[in-house]
Amino acid sequence: MTLLLSKIPKIFSNIIMCKGNVMNKKLLAWAGGAVVGLGIAYIAAVAVDLTGRDTFCVSCHEMEPMVESFHRSVHGGNNPHGFKAAHCTDCHLDHSSLASYLVSKGISGGRDFLAKIGVIHMVDFEENYHEMKHYTYDNGCLHCHEMVTEPEKAFGMSESARFAHETYVKDKEEGKDVSCLNCHNDTIMPNFAHPGLLDTLRNQKETHEEEK
Repeated sequence: MTLLLSKIPKIFSNIIMCKGNVMNKKLLAWAGGAVVGLGIAYIAAVAVDLTGRDTFCVSCHEMEPMVESFHRSVHGGNNPHGFKAAHCTDCHLDHSSLASYLVSKGISGGRDFLAKIGVIHMVDFEENYHEMKHYTYDNGCLHCHEMVTEPEKAFGMSESARFAHETYVKDKEEGKDVSCLNCHNDTIMPNFAHPGLLDTLRNQKETHEEEK
């Protein structure tokens, strides 16, 4: 009996050590999983960013006219400061939420890929030029231009511009079919986003027709 009692502390010590080892292994597993998860998230974020830039979009021949005209625009670097203010995806993907952004990116990219390999027809950009509000998102504009909905941030805005934007916000709240593109486009504001693009697309189509 005395011998048994003398062994009890050692038994408890062994049990504690075993539990400690199990806990350490669990902590190491959780830490390893967290590092791997963060690594995957970082790689995914970088990939999403890189595939949203004009340098990636122009890798498809069909997008060359869009990227070239973009570089001549205010948003593409033709401004007093000389820097690009936006990626392609800043305007052409849904920014209402992260999920919406990723879904719209997947749909857009998937459609372009299927068209590129000939599974579906490539979008006729010249024919759909004036349907731009269907592939340009107001929430993308507002993601950068917060002053439209937050007047306190609208430094340097003229009274007429302030009134126009206040009217836009009011109409939007009332459910009217209004868009930033009603006023902000290359017809009303030359050099805005894709100056000369429509003429380029028309000339390109005519050239292709003549070569057939």
